[in-house]
Amino acid sequence: MNTLNGLILATIAITALLDYVPRAFIWVKQAISAKTSYGRIPKYLIMPTVYGDISYLQNIDFLKKYADKVVICTSIYETTDFYRQLRQVCRKYGFRYIRVELPMANGQPVKNAYTIYRGALANLSRLGVNKKTPCLLIDADTYSNGNVNNLVRTFKAANIDIASLRCEVANPQTIIEELQALEYRLAMDNRRMDPWMTSGACNLAAAGTLQHVFNNHSNFFAGGDVEIGKLAHVMGYKIKHIDFTFYTAAPDRFRDWYNQRLIWFAGGFRHHVTNMGSFGWYHFFLLFYNSLLIYLLLPLRWIEVVNFPLTLLVLIVLSWIYTAILVTRRNWKPVYLLLPFYAFFQSMIILPMAIGRYFNLVKQHRSLGRLKYDLGAVSLSNRILYKALNYTSVLAVLYAAISFTLVRWQYWSQHGHVMKLLFRYV
Repeated sequence: MNTLNGLILATIAITALLDYVPRAFIWVKQAISAKTSYGRIPKYLIMPTVYGDISYLQNIDFLKKYADKVVICTSIYETTDFYRQLRQVCRKYGFRYIRVELPMANGQPVKNAYTIYRGALANLSRLGVNKKTPCLLIDADTYSNGNVNNLVRTFKAANIDIASLRCEVANPQTIIEELQALEYRLAMDNRRMDPWMTSGACNLAAAGTLQHVFNNHSNFFAGGDVEIGKLAHVMGYKIKHIDFTFYTAAPDRFRDWYNQRLIWFAGGFRHHVTNMGSFGWYHFFLLFYNSLLIYLLLPLRWIEVVNFPLTLLVLIVLSWIYTAILVTRRNWKPVYLLLPFYAFFQSMIILPMAIGRYFNLVKQHRSLGRLKYDLGAVSLSNRILYKALNYTSVLAVLYAAISFTLVRWQYWSQHGHVMKLLFRYV
C-alpha cells in the first residue's frame, strides 16, 4: 500500500470517527433527572394527535392514567365515522378532544401533527390553559412507564421553556427493531449536548412557547419535529434535556422502515441543505457533518467506493470496533454486526431517493420548508451579525465541498480504474 492510499485510509478513519466525537462530551453536559417527587399534582396537558384512522391511537393504556389531562388533537377534515369513534373513546376514558382548521395547499388541507398542533395552540383559552402551562406533545403510539407528574414537576422546577425527552424503541423483537433500538439510544444520549433536537414522538414545553414556535413553523412534515426545537433555540427560549424515558413503536418490517427513513432523510436534506444558512453556526459541528459529509459529498462517496472498494472493508471493521466501544461487552448483541450494512444502505441508497421525496413534498406543500424566526426582540446590529455568520458558514461548507470534490475527482480521473474507463469513452 503506497503513502497516498495510506492517507486515504487515514482520512476515511477520521471521517468515520466524526460520528462518535459528540459522545466524548455528553457526560460533561449532564441531563436533568426527573426524580420521584411529591406534592400537589401540577396542571398540564398531554396532547396526542390522531387523524385518518382512530386505530392509530395505540397508547390508551398510558393516557387513561392521566385522563383528566388528555386533549386529543385532530382536524376538522376527518370522516363522520372517525369522529363517532373518537367521541366513543373520549366518553369511555374521560378524555377531551379538539378539532382544528388547517392551512391549505393545492386546494387540500396540509394535514400533519405540526399543522394540527398549530391550530390547537392558536387559542389557549379553548384548551383551558395559560401561557405557562406545560404541554406534553406525544405521538399516538408513544408511552412511558414513569410518572408524568414527576416529569412536569421537574420541568417546572428547572424553570425552562422547552425540554427534549428520551425516546426509545418499545420492546424490540425483530432484527430491524434491534438495530433501531441501538440507533435511538445513541441519538438520545447525544441530546444531552444538543437538547434542541426535539423528537416528534415526545417533547414538553410551556403552552406560550409552543404557541409562539408554531406560529413560525413552516408546516413542513419532513423534519418538522427538529424544527420545533431549532426555532425555540434561535428565538431565545431556554431548552434542556430531561432524562425521562418514553417508548415508541418502531417499524418492524423493512418496507415500513424504508418509508420512514425516506421521510427522515428528506427532512435532513431540508434542514442541512435547503436551510444550510439558517443558524447552522449555532452548532457548526453538526452543520459540517451533515451538510458537507452526509449530503453534499454523496456523489464523491460513491466515486470513492467504486474506485476504492477497500474503503468498505475498512469502514466495516471500524464500525464494529466503534460499536463495541460504545455498547461495552455486556450489552453487545450479534445483530450489531449488521450495523455497517444498515448504515451503508441508509447513507448511500436511501439518501438520494429521499432527496427526490423532499422535492415531492415541496410540490405538495407548495413550500421549500425554509425556516423563519421571530427575531423581533433582537437588536438590529445583532440581526446583521447573525446574517453575516449565516452567509459565512454556508460559504465555508460550500468551499470545503467544492474543493474536496475537485481534488478527489482529479485524482480518480488519473488513477481510478473505473474513472479512466469512463473518461476513455466520454
